[in-house]
Amino acid sequence: MAKMPQACQDMINNAYAAAFSTCAEGVPNVVPVSMKQVIDDETVMVSDQYMGKSLANLRQNPHVALSVWDDEGGFQVKGSATYEDEGPRYEAVAAQVKEILSSMGYDFTSKGVCYIHVEEVYSVTPGEHAGERLA
Repeated sequence: MAKMPQACQDMINNAYAAAFSTCAEGVPNVVPVSMKQVIDDETVMVSDQYMGKSLANLRQNPHVALSVWDDEGGFQVKGSATYEDEGPRYEAVAAQVKEILSSMGYDFTSKGVCYIHVEEVYSVTPGEHAGERLA
């Protein structure tokens, strides 16, 4: 496992959306996700409201990436993911997601939760350190 720098954690938690990528049978898939949160410095949660292809890919290949950025720069985390759709940890996230989405006027629920176990962290900030491994 790799530890995410605090700036990476803050950006994941505060960015409106991130790009979540999966790959199966050599075919990549990237989708925007907004219900994401750092659990600890080695784990990121991504809630599944409607991850059809991503979930199918994840079940074949647990290796994923999540990229997040703003006007100044950004980060990419790579790791192995697990998926939960039952149990107390899932239920707590599902309740939180429902509350947030309901307050925004949406009637979506979390079908499951993808937990990314961070193995690598990279800079996606433009400049001489673009692509540099940070952790």
